[in-house]
Amino acid sequence: MKTALVKGWKWLLGVVLGMLGFEGCNIIGFGRCEYGEPHADYKLIGDVKNKHGHPIPGIRVVFDRMPDKGNEFIGKDTLYTDQNGHIEKDLTYYHWVDGTVLKFEDVDGAENGAYRTKVLKEEEFEVEQTKKGDKKWYEGAFTVHADAVLEEDN
Repeated sequence: MKTALVKGWKWLLGVVLGMLGFEGCNIIGFGRCEYGEPHADYKLIGDVKNKHGHPIPGIRVVFDRMPDKGNEFIGKDTLYTDQNGHIEKDLTYYHWVDGTVLKFEDVDGAENGAYRTKVLKEEEFEVEQTKKGDKKWYEGAFTVHADAVLEEDN
């Protein structure tokens, strides 16, 4: 009797946790969900330069999908410009979020010059669909292209 009761509780716990896990993915907006949440692939590319057209290395670029949600871990990816001021990264998200921004920050001090932070809103960068989705669970592939010109911070 005790063995059957333990097995029953384990089964019930497994079902409940499975359902909570599925819903948890949707609530936090974090990556692909295990149970077939719709998703899309993104390639973020761009160049960061100063007003003279020279590339700026070491600029932190934050791809923030939910800037107004107040939750630091939801939908953010951080990358840094290389020696040529270039950024490039492949990303997978479960859907595009309106209001996505790109924030460019000089975090290395005066090493490569001092620059003011710049935020590009969704309408200021280009999103191009490069692959069609299946209209069910895969929304396709997109290239997000964003170039920024940073002003010197005096």
